[in-house]
Amino acid sequence: MKKILVVVCAVAFCLGAASANAQVAYVQPYFDELHTVTVLDSCPSEPLGTIYVVAHNWGIFMSAIEYQINYAPQITWLGDNIDDVAMLKIGSSPTGISLAWKNTPGLAFTSLLLQTASVLYNCSGCEEQNITVTVVKHPASDPTKPNYMVRALDFNQNEYWGIGMVAIICPTVPVEETTWGSIKAQYK
Repeated sequence: MKKILVVVCAVAFCLGAASANAQVAYVQPYFDELHTVTVLDSCPSEPLGTIYVVAHNWGIFMSAIEYQINYAPQITWLGDNIDDVAMLKIGSSPTGISLAWKNTPGLAFTSLLLQTASVLYNCSGCEEQNITVTVVKHPASDPTKPNYMVRALDFNQNEYWGIGMVAIICPTVPVEETTWGSIKAQYK
């Protein structure tokens, strides 16, 4: 009985590790400090704001990362903020930013705050739609990679690629009026 329990536990551990490795690495901008809000239904009422840039699921001890952030014309970038004690910064997020950890690598196994960006929102309500903040490839990165790819290095200088994500204000959501009966009819 003990052998079966050990085998079951070993298989469960391996499956858990495999599923953790199968997660996609990405860099996501957020509108809140809890890193949960990627969509705002209207322009923020306060003109000054902060965008939080977070790396997720890289599964490495990150020593460096590089990317660029495309801000919609309705969002004026004011400056990048990083942990100056732990990190070095070259460049700026709108033109291409490279971040490196000074002494100990960043623990990018689940979520790792890379930076915040101070911004000025130049919009009101939702007069304009699809106002985006998009993480894209650093201009100096591998030109053969798609624009949505973000490059990182681990402490052994191994290269990793993840996906740059989008945060959006005033998204366009197509709405089509219908009845409950017509919805149910689609599934018969």
